[in-house]
Amino acid sequence: MKKIYKHGELLIREVSHTQISNDTISFWNLGQAGILLKGRPEDGFIVIDPYLTKSIEESNSETEFIRAYSPVLSPEMLQGINGVVITHEHDDHMDLPTLDKIAAGSEDTVFTVPAPLVSLLENKVAISSLIAAKAHEPFRIKGFIITPVPAAHIEYEVDTHGNFYSLGYFIEVNGIRLFHSGDTVVTPLLIEKVKEFNPHVAFLPINGGDYFRTSRGIIGNMNFREAAEFSVAVGVDLILPIHFDMFPTNRENPAYFVDYLFHHYPNQKFHMMVPGERFIYHK
Repeated sequence: MKKIYKHGELLIREVSHTQISNDTISFWNLGQAGILLKGRPEDGFIVIDPYLTKSIEESNSETEFIRAYSPVLSPEMLQGINGVVITHEHDDHMDLPTLDKIAAGSEDTVFTVPAPLVSLLENKVAISSLIAAKAHEPFRIKGFIITPVPAAHIEYEVDTHGNFYSLGYFIEVNGIRLFHSGDTVVTPLLIEKVKEFNPHVAFLPINGGDYFRTSRGIIGNMNFREAAEFSVAVGVDLILPIHFDMFPTNRENPAYFVDYLFHHYPNQKFHMMVPGERFIYHK
């Protein structure tokens, strides 16, 4: 299949050469929930939930999670990145082979995981470079101010210390507010917190869930209707659907999302990204 957008060396060169002005952010879709964010030189660049290998299918020949397309970057191409931010433990979000290869050439990279998952990375990255993310406790990676928010991957789950296993992240950089939800369903708490944050841009899953996928151990997310309604309820300027394209057995047709907005909220801004595509948002 012909690749329309850049990948490999051409893509990482585009990331390197992209220049950002005030009140602007650039981001790239890496597939599934993977998003690469770059601000001004003083802001740096970070990546959220990079799944850049085929480790799931390579480690289990019987898995139904077969990538529909190859990674747009190799993990080594992100060596030296300022930060890697992980939302939860599932392999398509916290891919240890990807993180191993990034860490191998990234002495100054900060790795962030939900606090209950820190032990999974303690032998892979320097403790000084590891942030145990806790809900509502902001931290900084270069110019990115990041605040974790609880995510309910069907329900809220905490460890014995009350720390959440799944998180979304509020991100402030260069005058722009972004929200990456991770994997989550809609809850009153999430609506309340995101409405307070008032993001310009939101990255939201739209693959939903159902009885049959749940019976196979596939944990669901908000669906396309909920993502649209949620965005309008909290006042998002631009919606970026994610988590709908990589695995054929856990997909959603993005046309349903577009059709729903067209009929119910025709003035709501959105953009459907393909893997490897760059988007530059200016406030």
